[in-house]
Amino acid sequence: MTLDDSDFDALVREHQAGLRAWIRALGAQDAWVDDLAQEAFLVAHRRRAEFVEGGNVGAWLRGIARHLVMNERRKDARRSRLLHASLADVLLDDATPGPAPREADLPLVVAAMNECVAGLPERSRELLRRRYAGEENASTLARALDMTAQAVRQTLVRVRATVKACVEGKVGEVWP
Repeated sequence: MTLDDSDFDALVREHQAGLRAWIRALGAQDAWVDDLAQEAFLVAHRRRAEFVEGGNVGAWLRGIARHLVMNERRKDARRSRLLHASLADVLLDDATPGPAPREADLPLVVAAMNECVAGLPERSRELLRRRYAGEENASTLARALDMTAQAVRQTLVRVRATVKACVEGKVGEVWP
């Protein structure tokens, strides 16, 4: 059975709620469920000629969605292997980067960063934790903390600069 456009429209209406629930159950963040479901339907539409007559359409769509979520997981894993996100943000704030620490010294840099963050006021630590560990964006943090998004961004810039200066003070001898 080849799915024509009218069949496909009906397929989308019939399976959209279940597919979204499946994607959410696979661990996708709420904000990305609709995008992943839409992408799954687009892939299914492009491959509709491959659908086997008499096959289970729901299972076929869930398989497509499963592959999309797995791809997102792999992309996320690649990104997280690059460097600790908070340390990367601190280091990237410097427009004129100096020499990098030797790889063997990175544990010292991370330890210094953790010490510097621990020395921050509680509100600053909470803001860093929610932004980087909780992955909340400036708009979300602004609503939660009764601030403007711009004030959140500016506060983060100042806190990162403070942490960066502290880290540089603690590990200055490590940098070549």
